[in-house]
This record gives sequence, C-alpha cells and structure tokens, in this order.
Amino acid sequence: MPLSEHEQKMLDEMERQLFADDPRLARAFSPSRSPRRNGRRIAIGLGGVVLGLLVLVLAVALPAVWLGVIAFIGMLAGAVYAVTSPTNSNDGDGPGDSGGTRPTTQGPRDNGGTFMKKMEDRWEKRSGDDSRF
Repeated sequence: MPLSEHEQKMLDEMERQLFADDPRLARAFSPSRSPRRNGRRIAIGLGGVVLGLLVLVLAVALPAVWLGVIAFIGMLAGAVYAVTSPTNSNDGDGPGDSGGTRPTTQGPRDNGGTFMKKMEDRWEKRSGDDSRF
C-alpha cells in the first residue's frame, strides 16, 4: 500500500532530521554500493605473501625458528591486506582531507528537540493521552 502525500512528507522530514542529527548513523543505514576491489591493494598484499613465503623457505633452510615465525606473520598480514577493503573514514585528519565535506555547524542538535517534541505532541493528540509526567 503506497504512502499518502502527508505520510511521504513526514517521512522525508524525519529523514532530513536524521541526516542533520547523526550523519554517521544515517550513512550506515543508507543503501551503499558494494566495496570496489582495488587492484593495487591486491597486488601489494600478494607481494607480501610471496615475500613471506620466500623468507619462510629461507628460515627452513637455516635453522631459524624466529625468522619462520616472522615470515608467517608477514604472509598472514599480506593476505589480510589483500582481501580486506580500505576503511573510508571522513575524520578530516588525513593529509589529503580538506574538511570541506563536513558540516560547518558545531551544534547539529539545535532544533532536534523541537522536532521530536512536535512528533510526540502529534502522537499524544492522536492517541488521546494528554497526561504528562
């Protein structure tokens, strides 16, 4: 059953308010594209695995257990690096971040209380319960 025009407007208003109050939460629930595989990341990871394997063979040839452990950890790190996707944090702390995508207002909850208050009042009107705590 499709939403009425009034319900659609209320839903749009609630969505805008969610983006204003907590953009990180809103992005977490918004539909997103599947993470793109980075060929460079896979190549570096596979290079780490191959290098670790070569060092592991060297560690077996020499009686150096500690070198074998380090080689295995290197192989594991290379494999994990190759199969995971990079995290895309927009903290603005990186050298390439300009900070231009971040909202400029310091208090995103300036009108959040009034919106929720309006919604609560509407709910109470509809339910007929006007008793307050």
